[in-house]
Amino acid sequence: MERRAVSRTATLLSLALSLGTAAVLTAAPAAAAPPAGPTTPSTEAGSTTSATSESSVRPDGARTVTLYSGPVRVQRGAEWLPVDLTLQTGPDGVVRPVAAPHDLRLTPTGPSVRYAEGGSAAVVWPAPLPTPQLDGPKATYRQVRPGYDLEVEATRAGFVASVRKDGTPTGPAPDLKLTGNAEALPDASGSLTEAESAVSRVVAAAPVTTDAPVPFDTTAQTTVRNTDTSGDPDLRLGSYDGKEAARSYLTFDLTGATSADVRSATLDLYQTWSASCRPRAWEVWTLPAGTTVGPKLRWANQPQGDRLRATSTDTRGNAAACAPGWSSVDVTGLVQEWAAAGATSGTVMLKAADETDPLSWKRFASAETATVPHLSVTLG
Repeated sequence: MERRAVSRTATLLSLALSLGTAAVLTAAPAAAAPPAGPTTPSTEAGSTTSATSESSVRPDGARTVTLYSGPVRVQRGAEWLPVDLTLQTGPDGVVRPVAAPHDLRLTPTGPSVRYAEGGSAAVVWPAPLPTPQLDGPKATYRQVRPGYDLEVEATRAGFVASVRKDGTPTGPAPDLKLTGNAEALPDASGSLTEAESAVSRVVAAAPVTTDAPVPFDTTAQTTVRNTDTSGDPDLRLGSYDGKEAARSYLTFDLTGATSADVRSATLDLYQTWSASCRPRAWEVWTLPAGTTVGPKLRWANQPQGDRLRATSTDTRGNAAACAPGWSSVDVTGLVQEWAAAGATSGTVMLKAADETDPLSWKRFASAETATVPHLSVTLG
């Protein structure tokens, strides 16, 4: 997920600047900044900003710091430009994000992305695609075959393309295939999308080249054995059938909050989908000291949590009664420990309290999306 390592982000920024950013970035209005969590501070005098954090001083003298699990801005000269994945049609008829780290283009031949670090990926459609319906970061091509739509979602690392049932199919579903530097995630049987309408899905994401990126977020899942899922817009936890299971890991860069008096801290996550509106507990765990995670993380080699730090039953994203929205859990004690130890990074694991309960399945937005996970920290 394009929260990839800070070193990787620096490379991205350097390359973007060397290109004059013209091929990768376009100016976005301030109002188009990615939606923030409920506790994100407003900018005040004395504020500082980086690709993955922001800090401001409140009138009472306290400092508030927001630490994201991936880059939320790119730098152009002395200016930080908010990433804005909203898709727009340009004068040349090509659909592009307003401001993205990589050069994503949607044309009648299909979506393609050129990575800032080099390389590319594309889905080549066998026939000219119709004009898409645009909704934020998503483009929907209706009835590309009878009974099927093609949906393309812009992400910070590239894009996700899905074929979804819509109506009564009269033939087989299109089988999406990627060319270039990308992998298809194996979920034709529903392993990633449960009982939803996606019948084929591929993720094009810039490769992660660092073993232990900071910041970073990803999912380990029993049904995804050999694929790096860190380019996916979802963080998943729990079980959709009582047998298969998923857990998610998030690493934050703590340099903005080390050796400081931490008054309070929350972990803010945007919950996009739950198996029902019935409350189901999910947990925040820490890992043993010195443990790191990265793109090689899989269910078979995942580190186990060593200490339960927080529990929540907040359940969102199934219906109007529990619409998608931000979930916050108090992690003050944990961040205080990290700060006291002078830790430069910290990792948490998200899991369901009962991984055999089919109603425990939840999805949160990853750092690939407009709603990036973050720690909201108030310092004395």
